[in-house]
Amino acid sequence: MDGWQRIAVTTDLSPFAQKGVLRGAQLARAHGAKVLLVLVVEKLWFPPLPLATSTPVSFRGEGDALGEAVAFGEQKLKELAAAQFAGLAVETKVVLAASAAAGILDAIEGWKPDLVVLASHGRSGVAHLLLGSTAEKVVRHAPTEVLVVR
Repeated sequence: MDGWQRIAVTTDLSPFAQKGVLRGAQLARAHGAKVLLVLVVEKLWFPPLPLATSTPVSFRGEGDALGEAVAFGEQKLKELAAAQFAGLAVETKVVLAASAAAGILDAIEGWKPDLVVLASHGRSGVAHLLLGSTAEKVVRHAPTEVLVVR
């Protein structure tokens, strides 16, 4: 195989995740690869800071808040695709899942990338021991190569 042909790039729309997005875009351009840009909205959803101030508050039930988060994520992924992956073949996908790792693994299962790119949060301490990180879970269970960007 000469180079990666399909690269999945994950983001949670945080500033730190931007490092992984930029590295994914760089690799996709270098290899002329197709890109799947993935955002996971967790079912037990608490908005990350970039979403918290922009997401409208809904009092009609959890389904509405999740639906709003998915719609917001779809729009943000389209903007990110246009800004960072212009000229490349890009698909965007918002996945609703129980956890970020589960959503990423679900997204790549059907798309079958040659490489998955994600940022590491570098979490440590007791929370890390009990929960593990999204990056660790993806590395452990992904059926393909994974690049974790620090």
